[in-house]
Amino acid sequence: MTQKKGKIQAGKAKNSAQNQKARQEKLWKQVEAQREAARRKQTMKRALIALVVLVVVAAVALAGYLIAQSGNNQAAEAQNGSGAVISGQSPEKIAALSGKEAVEAAQGILVSDKGVYKAKTGVPTVEMWYSYACPACLNVEKQNGKEILKLAKDGKTNLVLHTVVTHAIPWTVIAGEAAMQVGAEQPDKLLDFHEKLMAVAWETMFAKGEEQGWKDQGQNTIMADAGQSLAKIKEIAKQLGIKDEVIATFAADTESKRLIGWQQQWADAAGKQTKQVGTPMFASNGKLVEKPFNNDGSLNEGALLGK
Repeated sequence: MTQKKGKIQAGKAKNSAQNQKARQEKLWKQVEAQREAARRKQTMKRALIALVVLVVVAAVALAGYLIAQSGNNQAAEAQNGSGAVISGQSPEKIAALSGKEAVEAAQGILVSDKGVYKAKTGVPTVEMWYSYACPACLNVEKQNGKEILKLAKDGKTNLVLHTVVTHAIPWTVIAGEAAMQVGAEQPDKLLDFHEKLMAVAWETMFAKGEEQGWKDQGQNTIMADAGQSLAKIKEIAKQLGIKDEVIATFAADTESKRLIGWQQQWADAAGKQTKQVGTPMFASNGKLVEKPFNNDGSLNEGALLGK
Protein backbone atom coordinates (compact mmCIF):
# COMPACT_ATOMS: atom_id res chain seq x y z
CA MET A 1 0.00 0.00 0.00
CA THR A 2 2.73 2.30 0.98
CA GLN A 3 4.58 1.41 -2.22
CA LYS A 4 1.49 2.11 -4.33
CA LYS A 5 0.98 5.45 -2.61
CA GLY A 6 4.56 6.38 -3.34
CA LYS A 7 4.08 5.57 -7.00
CA ILE A 8 0.98 7.77 -7.12
CA GLN A 9 2.81 10.68 -5.53
CA ALA A 10 5.74 10.24 -7.87
CA GLY A 11 3.32 10.25 -10.76
CA LYS A 12 1.70 13.46 -9.54
CA ALA A 13 5.09 15.11 -9.08
CA LYS A 14 6.05 14.12 -12.63
CA ASN A 15 2.78 15.48 -14.01
CA SER A 16 3.24 18.67 -11.99
CA ALA A 17 6.75 19.13 -13.40
CA GLN A 18 5.50 18.51 -16.93
CA ASN A 19 2.64 20.95 -16.44
CA GLN A 20 5.04 23.53 -15.01
CA LYS A 21 7.33 23.09 -17.97
CA ALA A 22 4.39 23.38 -20.36
CA ARG A 23 3.23 26.57 -18.62
CA GLN A 24 6.76 28.02 -18.81
CA GLU A 25 7.02 27.15 -22.49
CA LYS A 26 3.64 28.74 -23.12
CA LEU A 27 4.67 31.80 -21.18
CA TRP A 28 7.94 32.09 -23.11
CA LYS A 29 6.03 31.75 -26.36
CA GLN A 30 3.70 34.53 -25.27
CA VAL A 31 6.66 36.68 -24.26
CA GLU A 32 8.41 35.91 -27.56
CA ALA A 33 5.23 36.73 -29.45
CA GLN A 34 4.95 40.04 -27.60
CA ARG A 35 8.59 40.78 -28.32
CA GLU A 36 8.11 39.94 -31.99
CA ALA A 37 5.06 42.19 -32.13
CA ALA A 38 7.01 44.93 -30.44
CA ARG A 39 9.90 44.46 -32.86
CA ARG A 40 7.53 44.63 -35.79
CA LYS A 41 5.90 47.74 -34.41
CA GLN A 42 9.28 49.36 -33.79
CA THR A 43 10.46 48.38 -37.27
CA MET A 44 7.33 49.86 -38.81
CA LYS A 45 7.80 53.00 -36.73
CA ARG A 46 11.41 53.32 -37.81
CA ALA A 47 10.46 52.69 -41.41
CA LEU A 48 7.78 55.35 -41.15
CA ILE A 49 10.24 57.79 -39.57
CA ALA A 50 12.78 56.99 -42.27
CA LEU A 51 10.15 57.53 -44.92
CA VAL A 52 9.12 60.85 -43.40
CA VAL A 53 12.78 61.89 -43.14
CA LEU A 54 13.33 60.83 -46.74
CA VAL A 55 10.33 62.84 -47.85
CA VAL A 56 11.51 65.87 -45.87
CA VAL A 57 15.05 65.54 -47.24
CA ALA A 58 13.67 65.18 -50.73
CA ALA A 59 11.46 68.22 -50.22
CA VAL A 60 14.39 70.24 -48.91
CA ALA A 61 16.56 69.05 -51.76
CA LEU A 62 13.83 69.93 -54.25
CA ALA A 63 13.39 73.34 -52.67
CA GLY A 64 17.14 73.84 -52.74
CA TYR A 65 17.25 72.81 -56.36
CA LEU A 66 14.41 75.13 -57.29
CA ILE A 67 16.05 78.03 -55.44
CA ALA A 68 19.41 77.26 -57.03
CA GLN A 69 17.79 76.87 -60.41
CA SER A 70 15.99 80.16 -59.92
CA GLY A 71 19.28 81.78 -58.99
CA ASN A 72 20.95 80.21 -62.00
CA ASN A 73 18.17 81.42 -64.23
CA GLN A 74 18.46 84.91 -62.81
CA ALA A 75 22.22 84.81 -63.25
CA ALA A 76 21.79 83.55 -66.80
CA GLU A 77 19.27 86.28 -67.50
CA ALA A 78 21.66 88.85 -66.14
CA GLN A 79 24.50 87.34 -68.12
CA ASN A 80 22.50 87.18 -71.33
CA GLY A 81 20.80 90.48 -70.68
CA SER A 82 22.14 93.88 -69.77
CA GLY A 83 22.43 93.72 -66.01
CA ALA A 84 25.99 92.55 -65.41
CA VAL A 85 28.52 95.37 -65.06
CA ILE A 86 31.82 96.03 -63.31
CA SER A 87 31.43 99.78 -62.75
CA GLY A 88 28.35 101.78 -61.89
CA GLN A 89 24.78 100.51 -62.17
CA SER A 90 23.10 98.20 -64.67
CA PRO A 91 21.80 99.83 -67.88
CA GLU A 92 18.19 99.28 -66.78
CA LYS A 93 18.79 101.18 -63.54
CA ILE A 94 20.62 103.95 -65.38
CA ALA A 95 17.77 104.27 -67.88
CA ALA A 96 15.31 104.82 -65.04
CA LEU A 97 17.19 108.00 -64.09
CA SER A 98 17.93 111.28 -65.81
CA GLY A 99 20.30 114.23 -65.64
CA LYS A 100 23.12 114.10 -63.12
CA GLU A 101 21.70 110.97 -61.48
CA ALA A 102 21.94 109.03 -64.76
CA VAL A 103 25.52 110.23 -65.29
CA GLU A 104 26.52 109.19 -61.77
CA ALA A 105 24.82 105.81 -62.09
CA ALA A 106 26.58 105.12 -65.40
CA GLN A 107 29.91 106.50 -64.22
CA GLY A 108 30.16 107.84 -67.73
CA ILE A 109 27.96 107.46 -70.82
CA LEU A 110 25.29 104.84 -71.59
CA VAL A 111 24.40 104.29 -75.24
CA SER A 112 21.92 101.94 -76.91
CA ASP A 113 19.94 101.97 -80.14
CA LYS A 114 17.27 103.81 -78.15
CA GLY A 115 19.58 106.73 -77.40
CA VAL A 116 21.89 108.14 -74.74
CA TYR A 117 21.16 107.06 -71.13
CA LYS A 118 18.54 104.67 -72.49
CA ALA A 119 18.78 100.87 -72.37
CA LYS A 120 17.70 97.96 -74.50
CA THR A 121 16.59 94.76 -72.78
CA GLY A 122 17.85 91.30 -73.71
CA VAL A 123 21.25 92.32 -75.06
CA PRO A 124 24.75 92.10 -73.56
CA THR A 125 26.43 95.00 -71.79
CA VAL A 126 29.80 96.15 -73.10
CA GLU A 127 31.84 98.47 -70.88
CA MET A 128 34.83 100.52 -71.98
CA TRP A 129 37.11 102.52 -69.67
CA TYR A 130 38.90 105.42 -71.32
CA SER A 131 40.62 108.72 -70.67
CA TYR A 132 40.30 111.83 -72.83
CA ALA A 133 44.09 112.12 -73.08
CA CYS A 134 45.30 108.51 -72.93
CA PRO A 135 47.33 108.00 -76.14
CA ALA A 136 46.17 104.39 -76.52
CA CYS A 137 42.54 105.44 -75.99
CA LEU A 138 42.88 108.15 -78.62
CA ASN A 139 44.30 105.65 -81.11
CA VAL A 140 41.48 103.18 -80.42
CA GLU A 141 38.93 105.97 -80.81
CA LYS A 142 40.44 107.03 -84.13
CA GLN A 143 40.61 103.52 -85.57
CA ASN A 144 37.70 101.73 -83.88
CA GLY A 145 35.52 104.39 -82.26
CA LYS A 146 32.77 104.30 -84.89
CA GLU A 147 32.85 100.51 -84.89
CA ILE A 148 32.45 100.38 -81.09
CA LEU A 149 29.52 102.80 -81.10
CA LYS A 150 27.93 100.88 -83.96
CA LEU A 151 27.52 97.85 -81.69
CA ALA A 152 25.14 99.92 -79.58
CA LYS A 153 23.50 101.85 -82.41
CA ASP A 154 22.73 98.57 -84.22
CA GLY A 155 20.99 97.27 -81.10
CA LYS A 156 23.53 94.52 -80.41
CA THR A 157 24.54 95.81 -76.98
CA ASN A 158 24.18 98.41 -74.30
CA LEU A 159 27.47 100.30 -74.35
CA VAL A 160 28.77 102.03 -71.22
CA LEU A 161 31.73 104.38 -71.72
CA HIS A 162 33.36 104.91 -68.34
CA THR A 163 35.30 108.16 -67.99
CA VAL A 164 38.44 107.89 -65.83
CA VAL A 165 41.65 109.92 -65.37
CA THR A 166 44.46 107.50 -66.15
CA HIS A 167 46.47 110.10 -68.08
CA ALA A 168 47.28 112.91 -65.71
CA ILE A 169 47.38 116.09 -67.78
CA PRO A 170 44.82 118.93 -67.48
CA TRP A 171 42.89 118.05 -70.64
CA THR A 172 41.94 114.67 -69.17
CA VAL A 173 40.05 116.11 -66.20
CA ILE A 174 38.65 119.24 -67.85
CA ALA A 175 37.32 117.32 -70.87
CA GLY A 176 35.99 114.51 -68.66
CA GLU A 177 34.09 116.86 -66.37
CA ALA A 178 32.80 118.92 -69.30
CA ALA A 179 31.47 115.78 -71.01
CA MET A 180 29.66 114.75 -67.85
CA GLN A 181 28.08 118.21 -67.55
CA VAL A 182 26.79 117.92 -71.12
CA GLY A 183 25.52 114.42 -70.34
CA ALA A 184 23.54 115.76 -67.39
CA GLU A 185 22.14 118.83 -69.17
CA GLN A 186 22.07 118.03 -72.90
CA PRO A 187 22.42 114.28 -73.40
CA ASP A 188 21.37 114.60 -77.05
CA LYS A 189 24.64 116.48 -77.68
CA LEU A 190 26.86 114.18 -75.65
CA LEU A 191 28.04 111.67 -78.26
CA ASP A 192 29.00 114.39 -80.73
CA PHE A 193 30.85 116.23 -77.97
CA HIS A 194 32.57 113.06 -76.79
CA GLU A 195 33.75 112.12 -80.27
CA LYS A 196 34.98 115.63 -81.02
CA LEU A 197 36.93 115.86 -77.75
CA MET A 198 38.70 112.61 -78.60
CA ALA A 199 39.36 113.66 -82.20
CA VAL A 200 40.83 117.04 -81.25
CA ALA A 201 42.95 115.41 -78.54
CA TRP A 202 44.36 112.91 -81.06
CA GLU A 203 45.10 115.65 -83.60
CA THR A 204 46.79 117.73 -80.92
CA MET A 205 48.85 114.96 -79.31
CA PHE A 206 50.00 113.46 -82.60
CA ALA A 207 50.32 116.68 -84.61
CA LYS A 208 54.07 116.11 -84.99
CA GLY A 209 53.70 112.44 -85.84
CA GLU A 210 52.88 109.33 -83.87
CA GLU A 211 56.44 108.74 -82.70
CA GLN A 212 56.71 112.21 -81.21
CA GLY A 213 53.17 112.00 -79.81
CA TRP A 214 53.92 108.81 -77.93
CA LYS A 215 57.19 110.30 -76.77
CA ASP A 216 55.90 113.46 -75.09
CA GLN A 217 52.36 112.19 -74.26
CA GLY A 218 50.84 115.59 -74.97
CA GLN A 219 53.03 117.38 -72.47
CA ASN A 220 54.18 119.92 -75.06
CA THR A 221 50.70 120.84 -76.29
CA ILE A 222 47.70 122.93 -75.21
CA MET A 223 46.48 119.78 -73.48
CA ALA A 224 49.08 120.28 -70.75
CA ASP A 225 47.91 123.82 -70.00
CA ALA A 226 44.67 124.09 -68.05
CA GLY A 227 43.70 127.50 -69.44
CA GLN A 228 44.30 126.53 -73.05
CA SER A 229 42.56 123.19 -72.55
CA LEU A 230 39.47 124.90 -71.16
CA ALA A 231 39.39 127.45 -73.97
CA LYS A 232 39.57 124.75 -76.65
CA ILE A 233 36.93 122.59 -74.98
CA LYS A 234 34.56 125.55 -74.72
CA GLU A 235 35.18 126.32 -78.39
CA ILE A 236 34.26 122.75 -79.36
CA ALA A 237 31.10 122.89 -77.26
CA LYS A 238 30.05 126.19 -78.84
CA GLN A 239 30.53 124.76 -82.34
CA LEU A 240 28.25 121.82 -81.48
CA GLY A 241 25.43 124.02 -80.24
CA ILE A 242 25.80 123.28 -76.54
CA LYS A 243 24.00 125.88 -74.45
CA ASP A 244 25.97 128.81 -73.04
CA GLU A 245 24.72 128.06 -69.53
CA VAL A 246 26.13 124.55 -69.79
CA ILE A 247 29.44 125.77 -71.20
CA ALA A 248 29.64 128.22 -68.30
CA THR A 249 29.86 125.28 -65.91
CA PHE A 250 33.14 124.08 -67.50
CA ALA A 251 36.13 124.86 -65.30
CA ALA A 252 39.92 124.74 -65.50
CA ASP A 253 39.99 122.60 -62.36
CA THR A 254 42.58 119.85 -62.79
CA GLU A 255 41.25 117.73 -59.92
CA SER A 256 38.02 115.78 -59.96
CA LYS A 257 36.88 113.82 -56.94
CA ARG A 258 34.11 112.35 -59.04
CA LEU A 259 36.34 110.97 -61.81
CA ILE A 260 38.98 109.80 -59.36
CA GLY A 261 36.26 108.11 -57.31
CA TRP A 262 34.93 106.31 -60.38
CA GLN A 263 38.46 105.26 -61.27
CA GLN A 264 39.06 103.82 -57.82
CA GLN A 265 35.82 101.84 -57.88
CA TRP A 266 36.71 100.44 -61.28
CA ALA A 267 40.26 99.55 -60.22
CA ASP A 268 38.98 97.81 -57.08
CA ALA A 269 36.33 95.82 -58.96
CA ALA A 270 38.39 95.00 -62.05
CA GLY A 271 41.37 94.17 -59.85
CA LYS A 272 39.51 91.08 -58.64
CA GLN A 273 39.79 89.68 -62.16
CA THR A 274 43.22 90.99 -63.09
CA LYS A 275 46.23 92.37 -61.26
CA GLN A 276 46.67 95.34 -63.59
CA VAL A 277 44.17 97.85 -64.88
CA GLY A 278 44.67 100.45 -67.57
CA THR A 279 42.93 102.23 -70.42
CA PRO A 280 41.46 101.34 -72.76
CA MET A 281 39.89 98.32 -71.08
CA PHE A 282 36.76 96.40 -72.04
CA ALA A 283 34.29 94.12 -70.27
CA SER A 284 31.38 92.07 -71.53
CA ASN A 285 28.56 91.17 -69.14
CA GLY A 286 30.73 91.95 -66.13
CA LYS A 287 33.76 89.95 -67.30
CA LEU A 288 36.93 91.58 -68.59
CA VAL A 289 37.66 90.92 -72.26
CA GLU A 290 41.21 89.72 -72.81
CA LYS A 291 41.30 90.24 -76.56
CA PRO A 292 38.95 93.05 -77.65
CA PHE A 293 40.76 93.42 -81.00
CA ASN A 294 41.72 90.98 -83.70
CA ASN A 295 45.27 90.61 -84.98
CA ASP A 296 44.51 92.96 -87.87
CA GLY A 297 43.39 95.68 -85.45
CA SER A 298 39.68 95.29 -86.13
CA LEU A 299 37.15 94.94 -83.32
CA ASN A 300 36.70 91.44 -81.92
CA GLU A 301 32.92 91.67 -81.94
CA GLY A 302 32.36 88.11 -80.78
CA ALA A 303 34.50 88.57 -77.66
CA LEU A 304 32.84 91.88 -76.81
CA LEU A 305 29.37 90.40 -77.18
CA GLY A 306 30.30 87.43 -74.99
CA LYS A 307 30.09 84.86 -77.76
